[in-house]
Amino acid sequence: MRIETRTEGDILIVTPLDDRIDASVAMDFKGHLYAWINDGTLRFLLDLTHVEFIDSSGLSVLISVLKTLAGKGELLLCSISNTVMSLFKLTRMDRIFKIYDSVEEALKNNGQK
Repeated sequence: MRIETRTEGDILIVTPLDDRIDASVAMDFKGHLYAWINDGTLRFLLDLTHVEFIDSSGLSVLISVLKTLAGKGELLLCSISNTVMSLFKLTRMDRIFKIYDSVEEALKNNGQK
């Protein structure tokens, strides 16, 4: 899975460059996220600008990371396409995750910039 990262303050902004987070890349994606957690990163902003589809495997990765960070870190999401947002609403994950329209909005509302 192709991923770009950058840091703003203590938040690691993770931008998947592929248009899908599905079973074919989920374990690789999870491996990257857990490696960063193991290296001490506890605040993530997942920029989903390029992602047009997430299946149950991809959603499972996000939930797993959220549970791992519970109480000691956070996973924020932003720039979600209408298709992906439909999945989040259908599964009610839009009530679980902090979701923002853009990277800038997420950073502004979470103590950065």
